[in-house]
Amino acid sequence: MNREFIKKIIKAEKLKYEAIKEILPTKVREKVEELENDSVNILKDVAVELLKEEVKETNSKSIKKVNIDFS
Repeated sequence: MNREFIKKIIKAEKLKYEAIKEILPTKVREKVEELENDSVNILKDVAVELLKEEVKETNSKSIKKVNIDFS
C-alpha cells in the first residue's frame, strides 16, 4: 500500500478516537486515560523483560571446541 495513504488512515483513526474521548463524561474519560497510561506502562515493562531475556540468552551461549577421535 501507499505509505502516505497508510499514514493518513492512521491519523484519521487517531482523530476519531480523540473525538470520541472528548464526548465522554469526565469520569469515564479519566478512567480511559488511566487505562491508556497503565497499558503503555505494561507494554514498556514487557519490552524491557524481553530485552533482558534476549541479552541473558546471548551471554549464556558459548562455543566449545570439540575433539573427535576417529581411530
